[in-house]
Amino acid sequence: MKFNSTLSKFNSFLYNLEPLFHPKSVAVIGASADLSRISGRPIKFLLNHKYGGNIFPVNPKYPEIAGLKCYPDIQSIPDEIDVALIGLPAEAVPDSLSRCIQKGVKSAIIFASGFSEIGGAGAEHQKKVAELARTASLPVVGPNCIGIVNLPEKIPLSFTNVLEIEPVISGSIGFITQSGALGGSLFSAAQEMGVGFSYWVSSGNEAVLESTDFIHYLIEDPFTKVILGYIEGIRNPNKLQKVAREALQKKKPLVMLKVGKSEVGKKAAASHTGAMSGSDSLYESFFNQAGILRVQDVDEMFDVGSLLNIGRFPSGDGVAVLTSSGGAGILFADKCSEHGLNVPELKGKTKEIMRKLLPPFGSALNPIDMTAQTSQRMFSSEPDLLKRYLRTLLKDESLHVIIVMLTMYVGNRAEKVAQDIVEVFQETDKPMAICWIAGSLAQDAYKILEKAGVPLFKTPGRCVRAINGLVKYSHFLKRLGASIG
Repeated sequence: MKFNSTLSKFNSFLYNLEPLFHPKSVAVIGASADLSRISGRPIKFLLNHKYGGNIFPVNPKYPEIAGLKCYPDIQSIPDEIDVALIGLPAEAVPDSLSRCIQKGVKSAIIFASGFSEIGGAGAEHQKKVAELARTASLPVVGPNCIGIVNLPEKIPLSFTNVLEIEPVISGSIGFITQSGALGGSLFSAAQEMGVGFSYWVSSGNEAVLESTDFIHYLIEDPFTKVILGYIEGIRNPNKLQKVAREALQKKKPLVMLKVGKSEVGKKAAASHTGAMSGSDSLYESFFNQAGILRVQDVDEMFDVGSLLNIGRFPSGDGVAVLTSSGGAGILFADKCSEHGLNVPELKGKTKEIMRKLLPPFGSALNPIDMTAQTSQRMFSSEPDLLKRYLRTLLKDESLHVIIVMLTMYVGNRAEKVAQDIVEVFQETDKPMAICWIAGSLAQDAYKILEKAGVPLFKTPGRCVRAINGLVKYSHFLKRLGASIG
């Protein structure tokens, strides 16, 4: 495959990102005494989230900010600086970066917009920033970015208002976004969903460090198990392909929402971060070849990422659907067919056992309709019935993923069902997912599943799309194994 030639040059990984992700000292250049402003918020958030390193505001206007000694310039700071947050206008950034290099600052984040995304003088400013950084081997994030947040260690190098949340939820999903504002909104949405990030990175115009550099770093990071990306354009496909192979080898899935599919979208990407968007069909082919899961929207990105984060990868593509509703079973069958998922008919011993367990009007095909009568039997004569269904399906080596579709199990019955599912889930390493449509009437049961880490979906479409991503990723792993072998 070929992208635009300006995108295909391979760059090696030249930069040390440790001072950027794990800084022991932070300088805020252009710091404001008004902590509600963009150049004041990083200080506020560093203090509020109890950052353990040294904070050095830099602004000749103030003797101190928020109780911290404020320095007139970067050279006046007596200590070493791991990262400088540059909150100055675009035209002042090259000179400020030059002073940082003279000081020996180890990394920098540039917040300002007004660079290559507007062309003209802005493009010249960005070119100068890139030249300075590359000559000095200085890792620089941005410009036109919102910064970086290290959640496990509570290091907020950003002005995103998401950091008003205290405490923020940390986890093992890394998220890299080329859009700052949307990326911040997605950060907030993830917090509301209970999805914890290890790191959140707003890469902006990528004058120096590219999304691929951050992916490469997160592959080696012990906190991170899955890497998500909101991508407008890829500058170095060869570099990303190399990184994607490393990610597969370490079983760290890459999930990307690549936008700019339409002509209008491509123009918007170019004016937003200066990203160059090539043919969408080329991107689709590239992602498949590289072993990167491409998703189509935000819901799918978080659903697939969260499912992969559990770390259970199917050994095959056989999907079993156990449902309490015949109608829901039909819907699941259609959805699975749309995505090319294999829903094999039950055979042999599994089919015999299920026929004996199911009521006469149930279905021992696949989807397996256990009917509403299962609920009555579970709460009268056969309390282990659901667990017996599940254990029978889990023993079948031709079934690699188990989906349980539940409807109006509510109240105490819902909690019993959830506890049974958790018990079986903890006995197996096969992937399982629950689709449960009962709204607020089953909230307590939902909490039982979520606390135990059981994947829970509220609609069949989202459930099937997530399972499809999981199965597709297992195919990538098999292909890698075959290529190595």
